[in-house]
Amino acid sequence: MKTSKTQKQIEKKEKELKELKEQLKKETDKTGWLYIPELKIEVQTKIHHKDKTYAECEKDLSKGESIPTYEQIQWLRNSKYRDQLNLLDTWEFVQNPDKISKDNDYVARFDAGSDCANLGCDWDSSYANSGLGVRFAKKLKVENK
Repeated sequence: MKTSKTQKQIEKKEKELKELKEQLKKETDKTGWLYIPELKIEVQTKIHHKDKTYAECEKDLSKGESIPTYEQIQWLRNSKYRDQLNLLDTWEFVQNPDKISKDNDYVARFDAGSDCANLGCDWDSSYANSGLGVRFAKKLKVENK
């Protein structure tokens, strides 16, 4: 009896989790994409997955998507796309460019305000914060869009 009740509780929770994941995916899909011809990528205009770990963000990448690199985000911050992407006030995960940090299970985050930008490569991979999110990028094979 107890096993049956526990199994039903597990199934109910799994269904709730699946529904939440679908809702998150719909919200992520609502995020607009901006074509950046200079980098031959599309990048999401808004940050999402706030209060999630880097691994949770990575898990929700669709085929062909990646988390932008620091170099891409920094280039965008200094480009005409800065305001469209709100890169004067952002706190987001970026791909960790440092092998030593990756080997130590650290993740990277990009922080930009009106006065400076900062790359931190020493954040614990289990860190999550309601202000810290991610945006996804896609490399494009077709150069003319």
